Amino acid sequence: MVCCIKNHPLDPVGACGASPSEVEQVLRAVRADEDEDEEDFSNNASLPEWKQKCIRYYYDCRNLGWTGKCDDCLRYCEGQLGNWPFNWCTRREGR
Repeated sequence: MVCCIKNHPLDPVGACGASPSEVEQVLRAVRADEDEDEEDFSNNASLPEWKQKCIRYYYDCRNLGWTGKCDDCLRYCEGQLGNWPFNWCTRREGR
């Protein structure tokens, strides 16, 4: 859902079937990423803990150069209620 909303920012409800609250949460997170380079997940406080965990792993995957396709791993994690697929996306050895 996150990727779809990012790819269709002008009509995420129609293109992705997203609810207005989902769109707001994703766009708020995108804006926060653009505004800050630090790890600040305070804007996710209203999300369930399992979803916050997925977002933190996704952030690490993207920004720390983990192996695998981070977007796919995020979708899997969201579908599995917080179980990140470490066999797909994990830290690179030596880091």
